[in-house]
Amino acid sequence: MILRAPILDALTPRVLQLRLAARWELARRSPHAFHEFLVHTNRPQDRQNIVTPWPTDRPHLRVLTDCWQAHQMMLLVKCRQMLATWWASSIALWEGLCNPHRLIMLQSKRLEDVIGDPNTGDGLLGRAKFILHHIPCHGLLGIKCAELSDRIIFAHTESTLWGIPQGGEIIRQRTPAGIVSDECAFQEEFEDSFTATTPCIRAGGWFVGITTAGLKDGGFTRKLFRDELEAA
Repeated sequence: MILRAPILDALTPRVLQLRLAARWELARRSPHAFHEFLVHTNRPQDRQNIVTPWPTDRPHLRVLTDCWQAHQMMLLVKCRQMLATWWASSIALWEGLCNPHRLIMLQSKRLEDVIGDPNTGDGLLGRAKFILHHIPCHGLLGIKCAELSDRIIFAHTESTLWGIPQGGEIIRQRTPAGIVSDECAFQEEFEDSFTATTPCIRAGGWFVGITTAGLKDGGFTRKLFRDELEAA
C-alpha cells in the first residue's frame, strides 16, 4: 500500500513515523521494496500526465530488477511505454540514495538530453529527480541531498548521480560504481564510452545500456546486443 495524503492524515505521528521507518528500511535493502513503496512516475492518461505509483502489476519491470542484481552488464532494446528509462533512472537513484560512496553516471548523446526536466520526468537525471521529489514524506526519512543542474549529491550516503554527455573521456577520469547509457545506438561515440566502461565492470561495477529498436549506430550496439564482439 502506498502512503497517500488521506491515509497519512489518519495516522498518529508516532504510527506514521514507525511505518515510514519500516518501509524505508525495506526500501534501503531492496530495490523491489523501493519501487513498491517509494517510487512514483509521471505517466500520460486521458490527455494529461498523472503522478502515479510504480506499476507493480507489470512483471517485466521486476524481471529487469532481478537481472540487474544478478548481472553486471545489461543491454535493453526497448519500445515505447515499457518504462525502461524510468526503471533505469530508478535503480540508479536507489543505488546512490541507499548505498554509501557510489558514483553513478547517467549518459546520453547530449548533456541536455540527460538533464531533461525534473518537473515532467524527462531525461535520465530528470526522471531520477522527479522520483526523488515524490518520495512520500522524504523529509522524515533522513534523506539529505543537494541538486545541481547535472547531478544529485547525497550527503547522507556520500554518493553522487552525475549526468554526462556521450564519449569515454569523463568515464576514464573517474571510477564509477555504475553507468546508465540511454539511446546507445544513437550515440556516435558509444563504442568509446563502452570501452572506457569495461575496467569499471571488471572491478565490480555495473552497466545498463538502453536503446530503441533499430540499432543504427554503425554496428557496435548491434554486435553488443547479439554478443558478437571480437575477443580482445
